[in-house]
Amino acid sequence: MVHRSYNKLLKRLQALAALPSVEMETLGQVELAGRTYPLILMHLGQPAPGRLGVTISAGIHGDEPAGVEAAVRFIEKTAGNESFLSCFHFIVFPCDNPSGWERNTRGNAGGLDLNRQFATAHPAQEAALIMGALERRCFDLVFEMHEDVDAPGFYLYELADDPANYVGEAIVRAVARSGYPIHPGQEIEGLPAAGGIIRPTRIRRFRKTHLPKAVYTYRTCGGHVITLEPPASVLPFEDRVKIELIGLGVALQAAAARR
Repeated sequence: MVHRSYNKLLKRLQALAALPSVEMETLGQVELAGRTYPLILMHLGQPAPGRLGVTISAGIHGDEPAGVEAAVRFIEKTAGNESFLSCFHFIVFPCDNPSGWERNTRGNAGGLDLNRQFATAHPAQEAALIMGALERRCFDLVFEMHEDVDAPGFYLYELADDPANYVGEAIVRAVARSGYPIHPGQEIEGLPAAGGIIRPTRIRRFRKTHLPKAVYTYRTCGGHVITLEPPASVLPFEDRVKIELIGLGVALQAAAARR
């Protein structure tokens, strides 16, 4: 079994907090399996009129580590880029499931799939802290970094109130140009798909409780949500990290062009 050190990840995040335009916030402490895990939120840039608000989430499934690495590298690369940060303000959830990430398990150390713990009467500790952090916040773009351990190629989910904001096709083209396979299925995870893109059309009628984080955020105040799913079954770790960053870069470029 793969074991990672959350303490080492915390040290990387603390080092990032010393960089220009980066702040680190501890949302609370998660007590699991005899351990205490601080749940972290990173702020990159400052909110201001005219700046787009973006949230980036990674690591809600502990066996999907590429997103965590991509989120950390994005902060490292972007910190101090005042020209870029004049367009955006980011809040980044770098590792939503610390205990699962350490153990390389989908669920947390208590066996809960945190991505089904939003909008419940008694949510898991991690989900409760995340929902508190999201309360009264709205975003121009919500970006979720996942992975699929079984897929033959890359795919993504996209939700948008305004279809004019769709960027899924541009992301897929950029990933394909980099030499990576695209999922060919007309159905993925039980949903209609085309060209590696899933766009649920009945999301407002989705169940009311035990929601995935992406759906919860979309319902509470995220008008454009993108979830990336690089194929962990066929690509090495570094390539999956690269795909996450390619997709994020395309989405941000498109959002900036619409300002």
